Amino acid sequence: MFNFLKNLLEKASEGLAGSAGQQAVWQNAGLSETQFMAVVLLLQLSHADFDSTEQEQQLVLGYLQREYQLAPAIAQQVLAQANQLAADATCLHAYTSKLKVLSETERLALLNQLWQLAWADGSVDPNEEMMLRKVADLLFIRHSDFIKAKLANQPA
Repeated sequence: MFNFLKNLLEKASEGLAGSAGQQAVWQNAGLSETQFMAVVLLLQLSHADFDSTEQEQQLVLGYLQREYQLAPAIAQQVLAQANQLAADATCLHAYTSKLKVLSETERLALLNQLWQLAWADGSVDPNEEMMLRKVADLLFIRHSDFIKAKLANQPA
């Protein structure tokens, strides 16, 4: 019984990181696991309203190119891998636990990016806001900072 549970946990850990071939995409692109998990989190948010638009995908693609200086072709490959992982996700904790190593400034910058993505279609779906609240809590972001980021990224 113990071995069964051990094997199950090992398979779950492997599934989170992906197979060796899949890891190579983001690792060969020079991304750390933390950076890749941030991209997956962005994509999870884009799926939160059950309508991931092309505009949201392009925003995440731009984020990869701007933040991590990836060439368009490499960014597209990383995006495809992150999309696959985000679509298979069952909980936020697996990804946010990897992001707790970020400094407060980096966590706030990620929250701002998440809000930009949520506002990309002009409105924030209740599922998106709920997910953002949960992410902010899991990343130990103060509620006041959560509200400031929401208002700062709201379209004019």
